[in-house]
Amino acid sequence: MISNILLGEFGTTLVALMTYGIKTTIIEIDPVVHDFATKYFNLPKNCNKVIADAVFYAAEVAHSNEKYDYVVHDVFTSGAEPVNLFTYKFLQNLNLISKPGGVIATNYAGDLLPSARIIIQTILTVFPTYRIYRESAQPIPKQIASDGRDFINIAIFYTNAASAVNFRAPIKKNFLGSKAKQAYLLPQQKVDYSTFEVQEGIGGPLRRNDTERFRGWQEKSTGGHCAVMRTVISESIWENW
Repeated sequence: MISNILLGEFGTTLVALMTYGIKTTIIEIDPVVHDFATKYFNLPKNCNKVIADAVFYAAEVAHSNEKYDYVVHDVFTSGAEPVNLFTYKFLQNLNLISKPGGVIATNYAGDLLPSARIIIQTILTVFPTYRIYRESAQPIPKQIASDGRDFINIAIFYTNAASAVNFRAPIKKNFLGSKAKQAYLLPQQKVDYSTFEVQEGIGGPLRRNDTERFRGWQEKSTGGHCAVMRTVISESIWENW
């Protein structure tokens, strides 16, 4: 049976995978999030649910015989990703819990700051094969200068296999009746590796004992996320709720 583990993902990805009969385990650190997902967002009852810190859970599974075909790494809180879920050690454990040829998909939301370069370089230190996509086309330099940011969702697909990461063309039933899936299921806005080339002064791969250098960039990216969200939902909603 095909198996999958989701880190911090209770949304449409979970439902889609289970619709296709993929055995799925979800990892969530906050029991309140799990309760809300169950009560208000129809969390499927037949998935394996684990309330745990993904760092410790991945380390535990890495020392077992349990292996997964897919890992979905979609963690996001307070406008930023938890830095401990992007360290070299954590990614090593994801490699250990993946079957040969298994694929990991990571969603990274943020500005294309040195923090994004550090994360990409850390991933590539562990995994030899990858593809990176933006959610939408890159804005022109004038627009970036006007906004003061290039905040974007980036999907990173990587594997321990030597062969390239490829996507087949979807067919109608793959969209599960969703217009959003029809528009976004097949990644389109590929990002060239040169965007994430190492720059002098940002350091090497992210290590467990060296995460503080990441904090300043992470805080800046969080500010960018808040600015973007204020264009989606009015300030009064943010301030009162």
